[in-house]
Amino acid sequence: MAYLPDTHRVPVIRADFSDDALWAQLQEEISKETEKGFGANVEFVEDPRLAGLDVPALVRAFPRAYPHEYNHPVVFVVDAVTVSSPEHPILAIGLNERDAAEPFRVVPGELDSIETNLLISNVDFSEFARAAHRSGGVYRG
Repeated sequence: MAYLPDTHRVPVIRADFSDDALWAQLQEEISKETEKGFGANVEFVEDPRLAGLDVPALVRAFPRAYPHEYNHPVVFVVDAVTVSSPEHPILAIGLNERDAAEPFRVVPGELDSIETNLLISNVDFSEFARAAHRSGGVYRG
């Protein structure tokens, strides 16, 4: 099991180290303010121990420890699928111990919507997961 990083903001964890330029590009895309002036309030973390893990292993790597043992309801992971896909969909893994929703992917430009709405409890992780699964497993807004 991986550690849940001690961050002040929701973590975006790098688990694929094959493309440094893409990692930098994704950080810019995720951090970029939207037209409405919003931006993802995240911290970027690198964890080489996660390199090469498939989605089920990544999901198992993070305990569902929110809200009692962890401060964030979600963790985002940049994995091999993110790097190899043209849309660069980032894996979203729910950490709420009361919400067993399946993970899903999110395009970088919509990550702020998920992060913000989960933190203010406006939308549950399972609602985002259902929306993503209706559109082929990727949340696009």
